This record gives sequence, structure tokens and C-alpha cells, in this order.
Amino acid sequence: MATTTTAKTAPFTTAEWKTLKSLGKIIHQWNEDECNGAIQWEGNKEETPRRYYLDNYGTYTKKGPVIVDKENQALESARKIAGKYGLSVYHQSDPRGCSLYVYNAADAKGRISELYSSIAKPVI
Repeated sequence: MATTTTAKTAPFTTAEWKTLKSLGKIIHQWNEDECNGAIQWEGNKEETPRRYYLDNYGTYTKKGPVIVDKENQALESARKIAGKYGLSVYHQSDPRGCSLYVYNAADAKGRISELYSSIAKPVI
């Protein structure tokens, strides 16, 4: 009988897991900056991320430079690592918790946003 790789039994190497953790931290910081207003999206389809800085009143209204979308870069890198084992990644954008999870898409049955806390492995 063939065994199925689940998120909880994935044979990630130590280096791969450390990389996933680093990517998760990048994603989490990005989500936190978006939530607080330090990163805002511009354009008619919100395609350009821009850094904003605090004004004299403590709000992010000072327009800064256009920045590289590190969130999508990190997610793509995480997908490549997980994909080596037939797994997928789930991005939870709420910065109050873990931002990156690894899971088996067959276990999710298209409902990962409802099931991630029980079937996915948090990258922490």
C-alpha cells in the first residue's frame, strides 16, 4: 500500500524547514506592515506596493518608495519547497497568528481556509 505524504509527516530537511520558517517570518512581517498601514497598495488593481512612513501624528500617511512585493516572492519560494513533497502552502494573512502553513491539497478538498487549523502544519 502506498503511503501519502501529509503535512504532519513531510520529510523536510532541516535546511528546508529553516528556509520555510524564514519565509514565514517575511510573510508575517509583510502582513503586519499591511495591517498597520506601513505598506499600502496602489493602482487601479492594487498592483503596486508602496512603503509609507509615520507622520507627526503617528499615522502612516507619508508616502515612501514603491517596494518589491516580498510577500509574493516568499510565497513562491515556499510553494517550491512544499511542492517537492506534493504539498501546498496556505497563507493566513491575519498578522495575529501564524502566516504560513503546509498541507496536502487532497486532505483539504478545496476547503483549506476552513480546515487549515486542523489539517495543516504551521510553519513556526
